[in-house]
Amino acid sequence: EGRFPRWRDVFPNRRDMQRIPLTVGPLHACLRQAAVVTNNDSRGIDFSFTPGTLTLMSSTADIGQAQVELPIAYEGPAIVVTLDHRFVADFLKVLGPETNIMLEIENGETAAVFSADDDKYGYVVMPLSRDR
Repeated sequence: EGRFPRWRDVFPNRRDMQRIPLTVGPLHACLRQAAVVTNNDSRGIDFSFTPGTLTLMSSTADIGQAQVELPIAYEGPAIVVTLDHRFVADFLKVLGPETNIMLEIENGETAAVFSADDDKYGYVVMPLSRDR
């Protein structure tokens, strides 16, 4: 009832963002591998984008650490962002494994915008603090 909130204001300005194409299946598999060593106190996974490679890194003092690499079509500047793996998985698990998605991100301190189906489905994930 009443006026619906202005939900489009949640999406950040997309002009200066790097656009990174990804495929759901391989990304979700790598995310699950990196999430094995996370716990409730350390849910963040570092997404490190470098030319040609996405590296997912996670660690906890009592369990250990994980580092998973995925070849990607990215040629921009290096970007490292820490995201809660549960929120990223929530987006990925509703899509088919062959689905191509786009990740738009400016740097490690700004929101990550995932989109699918030619921007008909968008998802915003806020970064976690890198001070762990």
